[in-house]
Amino acid sequence: MKKVLLSFLCLSALFLTGCTDKKEVKTHLQEIIERGYIIAAVKTDSKPFGFINKKTGENEGFDIDIAKIIANDILGSERKIKFVPVTTSQKIEAITSGQVDIVIATFTITPQRQYLVDFSKPYYIAGQSVVVKNNSDIYNFSDLKNKKTIVVLGSTAEQNIRRILPMARLSGYKNYEEAFAALKSGQADALSTDNTIISGFLMDNKGYRMIKNRITQEPYAVGMKRNENDESLKKAVNITINKIQKDGTLIKLRKKWHVN
Repeated sequence: MKKVLLSFLCLSALFLTGCTDKKEVKTHLQEIIERGYIIAAVKTDSKPFGFINKKTGENEGFDIDIAKIIANDILGSERKIKFVPVTTSQKIEAITSGQVDIVIATFTITPQRQYLVDFSKPYYIAGQSVVVKNNSDIYNFSDLKNKKTIVVLGSTAEQNIRRILPMARLSGYKNYEEAFAALKSGQADALSTDNTIISGFLMDNKGYRMIKNRITQEPYAVGMKRNENDESLKKAVNITINKIQKDGTLIKLRKKWHVN
């Protein structure tokens, strides 16, 4: 009789309270809020988008400022963020492995990447260009045909050069710091990457120029883990991007970092 009564009470509890054996599944956004900070993968070699201020040792740049605004909107303070440095080839793994919550590191949306990660709406449109010494005879992409050209491994710039100039003599480096150092030491004739990154290089280096034409449009966006059943973080990030586009913050940031 006791067993029957116990069974009845358990069944009644299930019907009345809707109890199940399953634990409540938290969204990614809830996990971040409960943790108290957001983890963002950023670049440290891509001035003016993401770099280290040599005087303060702090992360700075266009992407860094946007990441701080996202943290402020989600958690109430721009200080509630942890920056994790990544190279171009590490961006996707940083997301898929769960090492970071977001990647905001001159991260271009491509169809191939969208199979692996999710993206926010774009917050900036860049374009691939080439940087050379002032006295170089390279003035457009076709001039790279018989020249040694530096690219960063895993970047869209590498893919695009291989596509439009399959016979190009490419020299690959892990990050932009190494790539630009190689260009400055004369190990190649040119370096190809997004015009925004080249602009940052030109800010600190005289005697170089950027060719005028662009071969691509590179929409930068915030990357996140792909989960069709949980887009809570993506929605929150898009709300922030919509806000800074409408209230003029994005324009102010472009002026601040000299991003055209």
